[in-house]
Amino acid sequence: MKLYMKRNNVESGINFTIYNEDEKIMFNIKGSADPSVKMKIEGRSGEPFSTIKLNTFLFTYFTVTCARRMYILVPCVRERFAFAIYGSTYRFSGSLASGEFTMINADDEVIMTVKKTMTKIGEAFELDVIGKENRSFMISAAVCAASFQTFAEPETPQVCC
Repeated sequence: MKLYMKRNNVESGINFTIYNEDEKIMFNIKGSADPSVKMKIEGRSGEPFSTIKLNTFLFTYFTVTCARRMYILVPCVRERFAFAIYGSTYRFSGSLASGEFTMINADDEVIMTVKKTMTKIGEAFELDVIGKENRSFMISAAVCAASFQTFAEPETPQVCC
């Protein structure tokens, strides 16, 4: 299933919309612009999907809560990995700087790819969700990747994976 995530121009925080191939809204992502950024992903009818919190205590990392589980995603500075992930057997390959990465499960199967693309609605991230396992986490991880460049301060120390 292909989804497209577009950032909406909102000055008071982060705001994304996720569309399907027919340009039908599937999810809305809303977040604040304060230092302890918390984003909520909601389904098209407003039901909660997951929450994401950006933390910058000693280094930058995301706390993702979805499907009654919590994951920690630590953005990596090396080109080889997008995130180090704690709380799951999934792993990432790719680069946050380029906006292109893949998510791989424990069986070494690609379950999602993310890349920047141009669509009818403008520049967006294309999420090709191949696996059906834990779809809420896959979408949340793509939101973390898209919002990382927006909120990560250059002087904030990053962890090298």
